[in-house]
Amino acid sequence: MERNGHPADTHGEMENSWSNTPELRGIGVPLAKYNFPKDQRRLGGDFSVEENAKRLLRFFYFERNILRALAGWSMGTPEFEVKVEFGRHIYWHAEAGMKIRTRLSELRTAEETTDKFQSAEIAELFSELLYSETPAHLVAALYGVFLPHLKQAYLEHSAHTDQVADAPTVRMIRHILSDYEEMIAWGKGAIEAYVQGGYNEAELHKWQYHIEKLLRSMGGITGTGTLMPRPDSLRSEGKPPFERSFIATRDPRFGTFEHTYEYQVADGGRIEYATDFDKLRLNLVRTQRDEMDAIETFGNVLYEIRDVPFGFDYDLSRIIWDETRHTELGHKAMEALGHNPYDLLNRLLGIKVRTKMPALYSFAEINLFGEANIVQECLRYAREAYDKGDDLTGRKFDFVNADERTHLSKGVHWLKHIFQTDSVQEIEQKTKKVAVDRLLELGIINHDVALTISHRELAKIIGE
Repeated sequence: MERNGHPADTHGEMENSWSNTPELRGIGVPLAKYNFPKDQRRLGGDFSVEENAKRLLRFFYFERNILRALAGWSMGTPEFEVKVEFGRHIYWHAEAGMKIRTRLSELRTAEETTDKFQSAEIAELFSELLYSETPAHLVAALYGVFLPHLKQAYLEHSAHTDQVADAPTVRMIRHILSDYEEMIAWGKGAIEAYVQGGYNEAELHKWQYHIEKLLRSMGGITGTGTLMPRPDSLRSEGKPPFERSFIATRDPRFGTFEHTYEYQVADGGRIEYATDFDKLRLNLVRTQRDEMDAIETFGNVLYEIRDVPFGFDYDLSRIIWDETRHTELGHKAMEALGHNPYDLLNRLLGIKVRTKMPALYSFAEINLFGEANIVQECLRYAREAYDKGDDLTGRKFDFVNADERTHLSKGVHWLKHIFQTDSVQEIEQKTKKVAVDRLLELGIINHDVALTISHRELAKIIGE
C-alpha cells in the first residue's frame, strides 16, 4: 500500500496504536479452543520471605555439617566402596549447600551471613554423630536417620511454600532431592552390607534411635516440631571436638607399602612388563587408584580448616569428587588391563607424610607439589598412549590432566586466601620446609638429602 507514491509506514502506525490491529494477534491459525494444560500450582504459602530464609539457613547448616562429617571420617573409614562413596556424596551435599546459599542471597540474606550462620543445637547433634563408634554406625545414623529426615523436611517445605512466588525454592529442592533418593538408597544397601559383613544389626538400630531421639529433642530439622525428651547421655558430652583419624585406614583386601614411593621396589620384581610403555601405563594407573590418599588429604583439609567462605568448602568438595573419580578410573583400568586391583599394593607414603602436617601445609603440598607434578605426567602419558593407539587410557589421562589443571587454579586461589599472601613462591618455600621436616621425622630421607632436595624430587617422593 502506497501513500503519495511512497510505501505506507505501517510500523510507524503500529508504534502509535496496537489495540485492535490484526498484527497484535500474531501469525498462525486462530484457535477454535483454548485448552492448554492448566497450571495447578497453588498461589499463597505458609512462609514469609523471612521465615523462608530462616528455614533455608538451617537446611544450609545441615548440608555444610554433613559434608564436613563425611570429610572428617574419610581417613578412618577402611572399606574401599564406602570411602569412595563418601568422596562422591561430599560434593553432592556441597552442591545442595551452594544452591541453598544462592537462593538465600535472592531472599535478602547476604552470602557472608549464610557462611557465618551457627546453631548450637545443630552443632551438638553433629558432634554426637561424629563420635559414632565405627564407620558402620556413622553410615547407619547419617543415611538411615539424617538424610530421610532432611528429605521429609525438604518435601514439606516445598509443599508449604508459595508455589508461584517461591518457585525458585521449589525447583531447587526438586533438584536436591534427586541426589537424596540415590544417596538414601545407597545408604540402605551399605547398612545391609555392614550387617552381612558381621556388624550387629540391633546395635546399629540402637545408635540410629539415639541420634533420632536427639534430633527430635531439638524440634527436628526445622526446629519447629514438638520438642521430645533428650537422650539420657551423649557420647560426645564432656569430650573435646572430634579428631579425625591420623592413620589412612585400608580394608584387608589391600596389600600396602610405605617404605618407598616406587611400585617396582615394593613389588620386588613379581610383576613382569612386556614393554616400557606397559610399565609406565600400569604405574600411572596405580597412581590414580592410589589417589584414595588425595580424597583423604583434601577431606582432612576440608574438615579442619574453618572460618572460611563456603566457596572454599564447595571448591574443596569438587576436588574431592574429582579425586574420587580418579580413584575409580584407576581401579577400573586395572581390571581392564587384566589385574585384580586388590592384588596390586596400595602406596601409603604420601598420606603418611601429610597426615600430621598442619592442614594448610598438607593442602599446599598436595596442590603445589603433587598436583602440579601429576599434570605433566598425565599429559605426557596421554600423548604417548594416543601415539600407540591406546585411546582408552589416553582419553582417561587426558580427562585427569584437565581436572588437575582446574585443581591447581582453585587451590592457588584458596592458598593465597588462607596464607594471606599473593606470593605462591612464599607458600612453596614454607611448605617445602614443613614437608622436609616431616620426611626427616619419618626417616624417609637423611639430612644430606634434605639440604639439596628439589621441588620435583619432593613431589615425586610424596606424590599426590
